[in-house]
Amino acid sequence: MSFAVTMFTNLISRIHDRSQAEDILQAGVESVKQALSCDRVVVYSLQPQHLGKIVAESVAPGFPRTMETTIDDPCFNARYIDSYRQGRISAIDDVQLARITPCHLENLERLAVKANLVVPLRLPDDELYGLLILHQCSAPRVWKQEEITLSAQMSAQIGWGLANAVRWLECQTIQSSVDRQQHYNELLATATQKIHQGSTRAEVLQLATAQAQSSLTTDRAIVYAIAQPNLGKIIAESTLPALSPIVGMTIEDTRFESRYIEQYQQGRVQSIDNIHESGINSSSIDSLVNIAVKANLTVPIIGSQDELFGLLAVHQCFNYRTWQAMEIELLRQIGIQTGLALTKAQFQEEVAAMKSSLKRASMVKESIVTADTQMHQVKGALSNSVQTLEEAKHLLRLLSHEVNALTDKLSSEDINLVRIIAKKLQGNAETASTETSLLQFEIAELETVINSAIKVYKSRRSN
Repeated sequence: MSFAVTMFTNLISRIHDRSQAEDILQAGVESVKQALSCDRVVVYSLQPQHLGKIVAESVAPGFPRTMETTIDDPCFNARYIDSYRQGRISAIDDVQLARITPCHLENLERLAVKANLVVPLRLPDDELYGLLILHQCSAPRVWKQEEITLSAQMSAQIGWGLANAVRWLECQTIQSSVDRQQHYNELLATATQKIHQGSTRAEVLQLATAQAQSSLTTDRAIVYAIAQPNLGKIIAESTLPALSPIVGMTIEDTRFESRYIEQYQQGRVQSIDNIHESGINSSSIDSLVNIAVKANLTVPIIGSQDELFGLLAVHQCFNYRTWQAMEIELLRQIGIQTGLALTKAQFQEEVAAMKSSLKRASMVKESIVTADTQMHQVKGALSNSVQTLEEAKHLLRLLSHEVNALTDKLSSEDINLVRIIAKKLQGNAETASTETSLLQFEIAELETVINSAIKVYKSRRSN
């Protein structure tokens, strides 16, 4: 048994060096075969519906191979599986003399088995994985107690190794999931940063489609804006060069029916792996076929005031695609960020419009102030003109008096000349007086308009 003990030690070492269940099982059957010098050792894995499958085998040359064989033995399963779960060990020295069912004997003879030793293969939590089975095919064999004990011990080690492999696989699965989640988090962070760089709504939508396409590695990404019930217009697109652009296209789609709009407002996500197996109506399929879509993923874009702005969709056009949960969540988050960025861009546009309006108002104010200043200057000049005109009238009256006084002293020709000059001066004075009155009236009207404009400006400024 020293050789057997050595093989037992080697088994433990080999199991420790392996992390895959297939490798552990193969190392186990090879070690058991060498330790107990039997013709065949197999691991019989329990399968649903009373089936068993040979998942590991080490067999001597000249005997049938059983690897991957599926065995349907309802007699065996019904009578013995529960017992093996409890730790039962079966040692048959000669199958022809054993008290076994005919169907069980038939299965053994088909594999050229003349004697066998069956040991439960259990995991550390006593869950029955299957059976470790030793076959003697060349002749019947009397199984010794130490051989049975060694087989049970080696089976326990194989079970321990399997449990470690399961835990290792679980750890690898968890780590893989963590890595994928971290990768998607990085993609989302990048997409979010770039989408929020858009200063206008048009820029935001273009950035969103570009990030959706690159983050999910799809053939196309688009934004549907709801034009009217059952109609959507493609207002932004990022696509592979091999595909024809569809931006600006209006598509009739039942996804824009009121009942679906309400669902999208509440966060509905639609994933279609294969449009021909999705259960959607024929008109929707035709619409998708017309733009070369084979699989798509659609999420809502919620804009300001929690209103549905439209839909962000990614398309697979050259093949079908099974959308993963993390991919769906990634696009959903990109849709949310797009809605937030749209709201921010809309606010920025409104602020820019307000600044432009204030700038125009400031220019109007400056014009009003300038006009008011100039009006006061004109009024001042007009006031001086009126004063000068009054003085001229007074001088004209004095001149008329002097002319009358000189009438007796001047010749008739001189008198006529003086009268012509006086009349001319009087006419000029009357014209100047009339024009001055009109100018005063127009200045008064202009002053009224300017004062009204100032009041309106002040009123709007206070509001």
